[in-house]
Amino acid sequence: MIETWIDRSDRASWGETMAIDLHGSTTTKNFNENALSAADRAFRLLIIGPNPLSVDGSFIGHGAPQCLLDLGELKELLLAPQASDELKDSVWAHLVRRSRDDGPAWVIGCVGVAMPGLKNLASRTSHGCPAHVVDDIVSEMVTHFVAQLRRIDLDRPNILPRLLLWARKGALRARARELASIQICAELPEPVALDTEPFMVLAEAVRCRVVTPDEAKLINATRLEGQALRAYAGRLGVPADRLYKRRRAAEARLARAIEEGQVSVSCDGLASKLAG
Repeated sequence: MIETWIDRSDRASWGETMAIDLHGSTTTKNFNENALSAADRAFRLLIIGPNPLSVDGSFIGHGAPQCLLDLGELKELLLAPQASDELKDSVWAHLVRRSRDDGPAWVIGCVGVAMPGLKNLASRTSHGCPAHVVDDIVSEMVTHFVAQLRRIDLDRPNILPRLLLWARKGALRARARELASIQICAELPEPVALDTEPFMVLAEAVRCRVVTPDEAKLINATRLEGQALRAYAGRLGVPADRLYKRRRAAEARLARAIEEGQVSVSCDGLASKLAG
């Protein structure tokens, strides 16, 4: 599944779309198959070979080696205990400018150099969440980080911490959205899970016009099949935020319809209605 990190509204400004495979089948919380590992793989490809993505240390100053440094070496330089705040801000100002001027490879480079902070942030903001929720949280986090590369004020100090703050906001927004939707699902009457197949309940809800066929497909794919909503949105070519709202509204209608008996949750009830 190909998903962009640059919002559709930003594509014209950036001139290019940076896209890589962000979604495999996320089955654990160690980030083996999500946006961060995809970015890490892409980053590693950019810093190997005869022409790795590099910066000239003479443009950085503040104690940086006066030679070409590939971005892997630059990341290690920033992680060193002796790295000063001035050095870090100088490096990040340079990287962000390159991401604005020189295209998608440098966007990936920024994500790769920030990877230690992003992984730590992902772990903290997704703690205790189901795997499919982790996937959406991480994807939203990376999306917000990348979006801020174009907007961040480079004249103010603490460039990376501010980028990570925006990434955290995106992650927490996705977490709140997902957990709110899960809560709605938890409020469905118990017989939905015990007395019949959930897909049949969705089919009955469509027949009763409680949800639309598209809404039923959305719930089935992202709830019953465990697909990440952002990946599903990417396949449809629609904004993920729109699908979050659509799914939440559909699930609320479904919960209410089941509670009021408009949608049957028993096998006998479904069979009789379908036969009729």
